[in-house]
Amino acid sequence: MNNEKIKKSSPSTATSQAILPSWIHPNSSNMKWYLPRTGTKVTVSEDPNSSRYVKLSFDYQLFDGSSTSDLIWNLFIRDLQSSAIALIESSKSKRPCALVGFVRTAFEIADHVYEARHRLNQPPKIVTLADITLEDIKTFLEAHDLTLMGINLLNLDTQLGPTPRGRENIASCISGMHIPPITQKILIQKLKNNRSDICREFTCTHSANEENEENEENEEDTLSISTIQNKCTNLTYLHSTKEYQIHSFKVGTHDISDVINSMTGRFVDKSQTPLMPTNIAFHYISNAIVFHRNYAPHIRAYIKQLDNHYNREIIDKYAASTIRSNVHIFKKQTFEAVPIPKALQHLNIKTYGKCGSNRGGIYCNSIMREHISTDELIDFYAITTRILIHTFSACRVLSTALLDADCLTISKLDGLWDLKLKIPKASNSHELEIIKRPIPKVIWDFINEYIEFMEDRHPGMTSIWPSGSFKGKDRSEMTLLKKLDQYSDWIQVPKIGETRWYARPHQFRRFFAAFFFYLSGSTEIEPLRWMMGHIEPSVTLYYANIANQPGWERETLEFLIDYLEGHVGKNVLVDEDLQENFAECELEIKLGDHALLSEHLQELANHREIRLQIINNKKIFVYASK
Repeated sequence: MNNEKIKKSSPSTATSQAILPSWIHPNSSNMKWYLPRTGTKVTVSEDPNSSRYVKLSFDYQLFDGSSTSDLIWNLFIRDLQSSAIALIESSKSKRPCALVGFVRTAFEIADHVYEARHRLNQPPKIVTLADITLEDIKTFLEAHDLTLMGINLLNLDTQLGPTPRGRENIASCISGMHIPPITQKILIQKLKNNRSDICREFTCTHSANEENEENEENEEDTLSISTIQNKCTNLTYLHSTKEYQIHSFKVGTHDISDVINSMTGRFVDKSQTPLMPTNIAFHYISNAIVFHRNYAPHIRAYIKQLDNHYNREIIDKYAASTIRSNVHIFKKQTFEAVPIPKALQHLNIKTYGKCGSNRGGIYCNSIMREHISTDELIDFYAITTRILIHTFSACRVLSTALLDADCLTISKLDGLWDLKLKIPKASNSHELEIIKRPIPKVIWDFINEYIEFMEDRHPGMTSIWPSGSFKGKDRSEMTLLKKLDQYSDWIQVPKIGETRWYARPHQFRRFFAAFFFYLSGSTEIEPLRWMMGHIEPSVTLYYANIANQPGWERETLEFLIDYLEGHVGKNVLVDEDLQENFAECELEIKLGDHALLSEHLQELANHREIRLQIINNKKIFVYASK
């Protein structure tokens, strides 16, 4: 959008509720905006408290317990809101919901400056964007480095002990430490209990410390470099929109870049999405297929019988107030009146609807193997559908969350069974692009049956993941992850030592990439790039790189051997680190010699991480790391 349009939301008027842009829900106020999530269009009649919107609050609690709702922060908030509007309308940022991180970073740096003045006994001063200096930004970023701040996270963890940890008791533990507010927030985030961990039967394999002791200590107290880079990006956004501010942010983009470049060695690289071991992934996928094939037809019929009986014998005969007062009794009567299908009896269904107080809550997911409710089976129906969608379409979490009842189609061009997905565009458009991806017919049928079942129970649902508790709303991603954890324990995913691999949706996407590229016999990157929805092939190779990850070592070596053995005529390029190793066996090894190649690669794998990259389907690049 042009500058003329943006200036209509200039600093003098940007905070007025009456002129908030149309991409902000009209129920928003000066201090609270409702922003549409990616792929959502603002609908005036829609409740902005639904999961389709993100709440952006300008009421930020500062280090001393005061709030930015105080009048002295008006200048700061006015300029920040003007920048936020300009950021979206100039397409510097493509997604309105991204403003949450932008605004949070601005408040964090303001809080940092405010606290620093207080600590140095400097006279109080209204903080505006113009007050923030390059030195403030440098010390703000340094405050993210726990090692530099002299903090031993292990000691703090021991001090807190095994008790449940919330924000308050951690804040009380660290209150005596003279550290900046942002450092305190980082400590609270690192030390508090993850709610998803509470009911898990075992520790999560890929979140446990699997590194050796030397690396473990270094990485424990270090943030990912991407976290710092994101904050720097938000700070540069303040500078790029300074023309819409009265008290302009003065620190330039290059100055911020120089600061972050001088600090990059202090933070670890962003972790790649963990690649599930093949036996773990196949356990999830096979159980999801079994659920849809063997259980789902009986579950749908059984729940429909329960619902019909409840409507006929309870809803039609009693007043609403009577039903509310006796809901557990009526649910129990209905459950006892409708026989459980023989095919489901071994699942130990004991409750119609929610378990509630009948079971005393789920304090450990393993309880569901002994006592499960129909609501939890519906949850698992949704989760297994998600697993199949991610596995067979390789779609992103965002695309899956936005699937609606019209997401299935049959291609008129090739007759394939397609899934319609919404993915981000490469352009500056705020809208998402609709694409189609082929999936096996049997999976298409499973998804279709699930959608029909959900539509019958939730008429007019906005997505295929309707909330069972809150009618007319979608399930949140946090709720779905909790259900995925429950499902992992319910199907008893094989343990790795004393841990369990609690899968995440994106891991199924990466498993698809690795399996498709390395184990299907195809070596073309373009089909996989198209399927994954990537713009750059390098991103696809990053996903598909399996290295020597747990459970994949054997498959990696077998693929290398089989591929090289079958493509003798192709050029093999070797990186410098391996030149010496190959030179030692140069006279002995022939690409077609299976035994010698296998022996040599196995020897290398004992000391290196062996990787393979095909270039233009003509050259093979073998490389490794020590």
